Order: sequence, then structure tokens, then C-alpha cells
Amino acid sequence: MKILNLLLIILPLISGLCLLSNAFAQMNAPWGLQTDTKNRIGKGKVNEIKYFPDGTKLAVASTIGSWIYDVQTGEPLDLLTGHTGPVNSIAFSPDGATFATASDDNTAWLWDANTGEHKASVVGHRDDVNAVAFSPDGQLLATGSDDDTVGLWDLNTGEWKTRLEGHTEHVYSVAFSPDGEVLVSSAAWRDADIRFWNPRTAKPLGISIEDTNWVERIVYAPDGRTLVTGDTDRTIRFWDLGTGELLRALDSDGDINAVVFAPDGKTVASASDDALVSFWDVATGKLLKTLEHDASVISVAYAPDGKTVASASEDGKIQFWDIATSKSLKTVTGHAFHVFSLAYSPDGNTLVSGNVSKINFWHLETGKHLKTISVQPEHFRSENVRSVAYSPDGSIVASGGGSSKARLWDVKTGRFLGTFAGHKGVISSVAFSPNGRMLASGSHDNTVRLWEIRVGELYLIGDVLQILTGHTEKVAAVAFSSYGNTLASGSHDNTIRLWDVQSGDLLETLVGHTGAVYTVVYSPDGSTIASGSWDGTVCLWDSQTGELLQTLRGHTRNIASVAFSPDGGTLACGNDDTIHLWEVQTGILLHSLTGHTDLVDSLMYSSDGKQLVSGSRDGTILLWDLTKWVADR
Repeated sequence: MKILNLLLIILPLISGLCLLSNAFAQMNAPWGLQTDTKNRIGKGKVNEIKYFPDGTKLAVASTIGSWIYDVQTGEPLDLLTGHTGPVNSIAFSPDGATFATASDDNTAWLWDANTGEHKASVVGHRDDVNAVAFSPDGQLLATGSDDDTVGLWDLNTGEWKTRLEGHTEHVYSVAFSPDGEVLVSSAAWRDADIRFWNPRTAKPLGISIEDTNWVERIVYAPDGRTLVTGDTDRTIRFWDLGTGELLRALDSDGDINAVVFAPDGKTVASASDDALVSFWDVATGKLLKTLEHDASVISVAYAPDGKTVASASEDGKIQFWDIATSKSLKTVTGHAFHVFSLAYSPDGNTLVSGNVSKINFWHLETGKHLKTISVQPEHFRSENVRSVAYSPDGSIVASGGGSSKARLWDVKTGRFLGTFAGHKGVISSVAFSPNGRMLASGSHDNTVRLWEIRVGELYLIGDVLQILTGHTEKVAAVAFSSYGNTLASGSHDNTIRLWDVQSGDLLETLVGHTGAVYTVVYSPDGSTIASGSWDGTVCLWDSQTGELLQTLRGHTRNIASVAFSPDGGTLACGNDDTIHLWEVQTGILLHSLTGHTDLVDSLMYSSDGKQLVSGSRDGTILLWDLTKWVADR
């Protein structure tokens, strides 16, 4: 069909009394948890923020849904869920009664701005939807997608009006002119043209502006005569729409993630990777002031009265600022940027997570944040902590990441204990030997190193004991056998290699995957090795003979984490957004856990096997109740 229907999906009516008391009321606690989920740590990464037209609430497009915050208190009012992928963008209709969200699930949704009800789903794109915009008269909705097209939707008839084709890369931004006569769109870096369309006839206007780089954001000036673009070449450009001439280019010290006009049109605010919100005079291009943050700024939004801005940054904070005084009025926390790795404390009470430049400690049952260790390398503005591991006695945490160094930290005090230096690439995985006297590190330099830990001494950092070479691509995972005499390593060269820890000799190379191996783990009794690959399969191997015992298929793709239950009977596997539980002996799929919206990087079982913890690139950690599935087995 050339014309696709706008699929209306009316949600069941909720209690009228509840709606009268608070349209954005919390319907379950914690927000939006699935049936099998006991708790959530983190609110998801922020992609964009927008004020409601009346200025009383802030809408936040996040990786797990759309958060609604009370501007005065900074408290959450609701989490609107339903998209099966991260929410990338939010736009309000001209009358403020509706807002639209764009998502990686290939759809855009329409929501009632007063009640939070889902009104309709816009279906038709073949890939992620990155941007959404209403026409000034509220009759049309424009969408930009990774399928390289712009969608135009007639909101009166509920039909797809047309698909605008011409871009050769993913479309990242769409905007209507103030009079509604022009629709403008921009795409990724190899398609540097900014394209102009007639939204009524759905035809190109025959003009374009050739930018010099990937345009992240485009916005019209309120008078419609100027277009402003924010680029990944750290430049804000002002374009005369009458002539297509570049009026001025303003240089920033970081890539531009967002640009927005003040309500009076006299000032532009930009959010950038240099941890700044900058305010620019539109008439002169002069930098008026900056608001300093502790991390890259993702999005910025003006309040309708123009006196306040809100900003969201990669450290998980949303801040509200008084523009005149440059003072922060309040801060919302919890929107972590990325959970790269997890580790259980040996006593099972504490969880440690590796994030952007931080190691965080959490009380597992309550989700309470206990403390943070800052990881700030000398020559890096930020470092992704890709792997964390507890020592067997629970006194030390090891970390590895982008600085090519492994580090040790005192769990009780957070004190830095020392660095293992020698790798020439990112460290993707660290693991303690069972006796705690050795640390293994796997690196993107294709090697594994074994380091001495001087137990009981003042200075714990020892010499490099072995450098294990043989992998021909990045090493993504390392794991010690239960007795500590063998080490398994998984690599982007599609293999798992088994090493003698004492001699450093290669014992076996396990071949069977057709994609990069991202995770390896030994069963509790040490008899079996499980490996997960980007080819979408999990392989079970005999750890003594290297024989391939069975291959678990049924995942969509991209297995990034696997974990054995304490009794070894169940294997949990995390992929793009789902966790599958497999019976090891039979290879039968027992259950699938859904709740994440991005790759599941880490999985950990509790010591009794009744709980599973998962960490995801959606910026959250979920605690799953497995008691039903344990009982069924």
C-alpha cells in the first residue's frame, strides 16, 4: 500500500478519580517496571528535553521512555512507556494539547499532553525515527528516519501523506518554517546538503544549502528569515534563507548537540561536548555567557518566559538555570549515560557499576546509591569504565577502560591503589584469579596480560607475569577457571582461546562462532565454557577437551553477556534488548525477560539464584525476580 493508515491505539480508561486528582499520576512504583522486575537503578540516558508550552512541566526523551517532571519541584510526575526502543526526540503541537515522540522502534507516537494518554502510533518508516516536528497549523507531522527519508503525515485523515526521498544518509533533523510553507531537513555527514521541501505538494523546492559537516540540529528563527544549524565540526552557522548565504559561523570547543532560539528570537543557546551551554547574540554573533557543566551537554531548552533554561548532560543530570544570574536553581539526577559493566560484591549486598568516568556502588535491594569513585585519566576528558571486578575477599575493585590502564581501588575508602600500565589499547575486560593474587586484562591491542597482585603488602601493584599473544583482533572478554589454572579469552577474531596461567602457553583454540566473541564465562563446576557472539549464538564448550557441546540459537543478534546460575542449570544471555534464560542440559528456552531498550552488556546472578541483575546501554540496571522460574525448574 502506498498510503499507510495512522494506527490509532486507544489505551484502556483509567480511574476517573485518579485523572482528576493528577493527570500525570504515578500508576505503579517504581515507574514503569515489568512484571518480572523488582527494581530499577537509573532513569535512562537523556536524548532531548522540551518544556511544556505552559512552562509548568518538562518532557524528557530518554532511552526507557518519556519522563515528565514538575518544573517547580524537580520531581517526576510520570514515565510514559510503550515504545520498544529509545525515545530520541519530542515535539509539541502548536496548541499544546498533543506531543509527539520519535523512537528507535521505527515509529512516532502521539500523546495527550494533559493526561499522558497514548493517542496514536505513526507507523511506516523502515528504520529508527530520529526527529519529529509539527507544522505551525497542527495539520501535518514530519519525521526524519535512518531509512534516509522524511515522512509527512496528515493528522486530519490519519494517513501517510508521502515519503520525501532524496537524502542519501540518515535524516537527523526536521523543522517547519514559522509560516508552514517550507519543511527543511538535514542528514548525516556524507549527505551534507540541507534540503528544502514544499510540505503541501510534497515536492523539493529546488534549493539546498551545502553545509560542511554532519548537521545535528536545525532550527528556524522566529521571523523565518534565518536558519541556524549545529554541526559536528564544532560550529554554529547562521544562513540567510532569502539568498542561501552563510551569514556567520560561530566556533565552539566541542561538537554541537543542540541549538535553540530564545522565545524573543534575540538569542540562541547551544549545547556542546565541551560541557557548556553557550548563549549567542543573534544580531552580532557575540558570545554573551556560558553555563559550565561537569560533562558533555546533550540538550538545552528555553522556558516559555525566556528567563530560565533547562539542560541535560552526560553525567545523568538535568539542571534548571536562571539565565540572568547564571545560577543553577535545581538539579535532577539519575539519568546515567551508560552502564558498561557490573560486578556483585562477594557478600551479595552491593553492586558496582562501570559508567562514564565513574564507578558507582549501589545497595542491591533498595537501589540506594552508596558512593562514587571518579575515574579521570590525565589525558582523557572522560573514560568509559568498560569492566569492573571484585576481588574474592571483596576489599578491592579493579577497573579497565579507555585509558589502556587497569586500576585497583579500595572498596571501603574509595582510595586509588595503583595502576597496571602496558596495554596499547582500550581494556575491555578485567578478572581476578580465584585466590586474588592475579588480575587478567583483555585489550583492544589483541593481547591478554596477567598482573601480579601483592596481597597483604602496602603497595599492591606487582609485575606483569604473562603477556598472552595469539588473537588477531581485539580481546573482548577474559575469565578464569574455577581453580585459576586456566584462562579463557574471547575475541573479535571469532575465537575463544584457553591459556595455561602459569606458563602462558596456548592450550586450545575454540572455533565455531562466525562473529566477534564478546563474552565468555565458566560454569560453576568449571566443566563448561559459555561464549556469546555478535553472530547471535551462544556456544557451550567442554572446558577440558574444547569440544563444542551445543549451540543455543533464537536470539536476534549481538550477544554481549552470559551468566550461569549458581547451580549451573540455567544460562542467562543478554542481547539487543532482551534476556533469554536457557536450560543448559537440554538447550530449551525457558523464558525471555523484556524491559531494557538497548544492548544488555552485563548479567549477574545472586548467590541463591533467585535474582538476576542486568546492566544495559539504555542507562539502567534492572533487578529481576526469578523465584517463579526457579520454582518451575
